[in-house]
Parts: sequence; C-alpha cells; structure tokens
Amino acid sequence: MLASAAVLALVGAAAASPMAVVPNYPPTMQSTGFRLVVNVTDKARDFTPSIQNLYINTIHVGAGLNQVGLGTKDNNPSIWYQNGTAADSRFGASTLITDQGTPLSPYGLSLVKNEGSATLSTARADGGLGTKGVAISHFPEGYRYLVPETYVVCNESLAYYQGTHFLVLEQAATTVSSTGQIEKNIPEGCAPVRLLPECATLESLPAGSYSSHEFAIDTDCYPDVASINWSLYGP
Repeated sequence: MLASAAVLALVGAAAASPMAVVPNYPPTMQSTGFRLVVNVTDKARDFTPSIQNLYINTIHVGAGLNQVGLGTKDNNPSIWYQNGTAADSRFGASTLITDQGTPLSPYGLSLVKNEGSATLSTARADGGLGTKGVAISHFPEGYRYLVPETYVVCNESLAYYQGTHFLVLEQAATTVSSTGQIEKNIPEGCAPVRLLPECATLESLPAGSYSSHEFAIDTDCYPDVASINWSLYGP
C-alpha cells in the first residue's frame, strides 16, 4: 500500500521532534548541619582505591590551621553549616563553617590561591569565617553541591607531616581561552569531584563557645548520598 504524502509528512515531523524531557532529581531534606560527600565526575580519573563516597574532613597543619582532605565515615567527618543572613544566602555572600577547637570556634572553608598558579586554589578550614560564596547550590539548580566548581582531589605531600602524602581538596577555576575554548584546568593526576551535602545533626554549642549558630541557614541536603542511584535522575 502506498502512503499518502500527508501521512509521510506527519511521520517525518514526529521523527524530527525531540521527546519532551522532564527533569527528575533525587529528593532532598532540609538541615542546618551536613557532611560533604565526594562524587567523582570523571570515573577515568578516579583513584585506586576509589574515592567515591568518601567524606570531606580537615587535616591539622598548625595552630588554628587546617587543609581540607578526605576520609571515611568512620573518621568522624566534619559537620558543616552555611552561615549568613537570608540575603547573604540569596546573593552568594554566605560562608561554610565547621566548629572546632576548645572552646568551639568557627573554622570557615576558604579557597587560597596556589603560589604560581592563576587557576588553582587550595581548600583550607582555618580559624575564621571563610570565603564568601563557598556554599551549597540552590533552586533553580536541580542538584545540590558545593560551589564554586570545579573541585578536584589531588595526592600531595604536606610539609607539616614531613612530606607524607594526603588526598587533599583544591579548586580549579574554569577559564575561556582566546579562541573561545572552555578550559577546565584540572591538574594532571587529580580527580574532578562534586561535593554533595548529606544531612547531619548540628549539635547545640556548649556554654563558652566562640562559635554561634544564630545565622546557621537551613540547607537542602540528601539523606544518604551513597544510596542514590544516579542513573535514575537527570538531566
């Protein structure tokens, strides 16, 4: 049977029309406290053993000084909170803090530019409020993760530990070349990651603490990052 020109035209139009894609994202809860979990975004650059689903923690490197590194959930990973007013959160001026020391004091996550590099910064958690704008993404972004991206995990020696190697967190700034090419600037041997908030209880502060939770912001977070089947979600 010969199909009419009208029918063929309809079939061709249907084949050419893209299917509607309905966004679908993993469910979140809200908590003032959360841990940060590693999600490797380029599996070909992962370490052996894998760093997938490890937690962000701090590495003591001096009085009131910490680099940010990785550990398992059994290593008592740091609990963080976003600190600032509602306006700070809305306009990217909040900071990310973990309480440490005796008495408990604010240690803010900061990005410190590496000497001799225009794009790479070391993540630190030194005493203080940290770098403004280091925060968890929010609506209309569908996923929740730490910004600014791209974070990378690198295997580096630390002078404080006589050259012992640690998996440490850094941030690689994306740039645009003179030809319009987007450059991720991920160092060789480092793994690009997203840091996902996993809900955790932010404990009350004991009397005499220097920290304050007065401006701790309720944050979207995932109940259990390791249990998320990412293939079910997108785009």
